[in-house]
Amino acid sequence: MAQTFLRDKARQLRNTGSSLNEITKRLGIPKSTVRYWCQDIVLSKKQLKKLFQKQIMGGTLSAEKLRKKRLLKIRRLKEEGISEIGNLSRRELFLIGASLYLAEGYNKGDGEFGFTNSNPKIIKLIIRWLNDCCKISKDKIHLRIALNYLHKDRTASVLQFWSKATKIPKSQFSKPTFIKVKNKKTYLNPEKYFGTLRVKVRNSTDFRRKIMGWIEGIAKAA
Repeated sequence: MAQTFLRDKARQLRNTGSSLNEITKRLGIPKSTVRYWCQDIVLSKKQLKKLFQKQIMGGTLSAEKLRKKRLLKIRRLKEEGISEIGNLSRRELFLIGASLYLAEGYNKGDGEFGFTNSNPKIIKLIIRWLNDCCKISKDKIHLRIALNYLHKDRTASVLQFWSKATKIPKSQFSKPTFIKVKNKKTYLNPEKYFGTLRVKVRNSTDFRRKIMGWIEGIAKAA
């Protein structure tokens, strides 16, 4: 008796244009059973169109739900990472700066200290390292921008950007270098392109020699 009621209810819902999934969810019976009971029912074009639109909307909502879930996961992991790092001790900053110099600093020859990067966060970190760990004040730091020549007309705004990021006055910036090579990278927002920045400490040959010793020390300790 109960099964007959469910079958009749399922057919009634199907005749009104409900999808197999909707009927299954509403009546709590297997989808295969619903399909078998309703296999002879032919939906109208209007009903099929409505079901198709529901499927599209359902897919859109599902995709949005997944996107929000992914963004929440990214934010959670980022916050966990920040929390795990915490505050840096002077010793930790010292080792980070020396390692950064190994990766991005001038290592060849026997010249002065030079460090180049395009990431403002890394530039700020190396300047903090110079100040706090190496006792080199900002007035001894000189900067130079390298910019693709296609962005030459943005020189003033780029200079302003780096001066603000480093908190070093424009008077300590050398004349910019313009690279006359076609930029292979396409920027969707060209106004966010700020080239690279070279950080240099003048009369720092001996200082650089000591840095190379620090780097060697890290390599041996590792």
